[in-house]
Amino acid sequence: MLNVTWEWIAIYEPALDVANTVAVEKGVERDLLMLEDEYTRWATAAARSPELTNEETAVIAVAKPDLLKIRPHIRAVLKATAAAEPMPAGDIAALNKASRAAPHWAEIGADAQLEERAQGSAVEWLLAKYARSAKSPPKARPSSGFARGRRAGCRPRRRQQSWCSKPCGNRTRFTRHYARQAFA
Repeated sequence: MLNVTWEWIAIYEPALDVANTVAVEKGVERDLLMLEDEYTRWATAAARSPELTNEETAVIAVAKPDLLKIRPHIRAVLKATAAAEPMPAGDIAALNKASRAAPHWAEIGADAQLEERAQGSAVEWLLAKYARSAKSPPKARPSSGFARGRRAGCRPRRRQQSWCSKPCGNRTRFTRHYARQAFA
């Protein structure tokens, strides 16, 4: 039985929060959100994302069926991106449909502050946020490898580049070090 922790959720990109809810244990895929009470724990952790609005975080707990429908499309697009392969047309179409369901725009409010506006329900906003996150480079880290077609900066080529997680960066640095030592 897997012991699932969600402390890494809501750190980087919303699409990764959704995609990384499937684990492979001994060659078998396990849907971590189907374990008892895990969706509730995941939703609580994912709701801390600074990328989500108050309305989106309020509905994340009840959006399970919709999120589970869009998750395979997010995972397929991220997998193709990480492998530098063409993105599957059917999966892109599904993400585009989710994105179109909640068009958004910026307006200047009465207090001269920029405000985000959107059409659709809060669940549609949430799904659109995850779909857009899977299709676009990260805002906070434009120099990451993701913008060049890799998942969240994984396998960077420059030393100062960021990774999708600390363990990913550590694995990359270890691999480089080991390769240098093996051929020295």
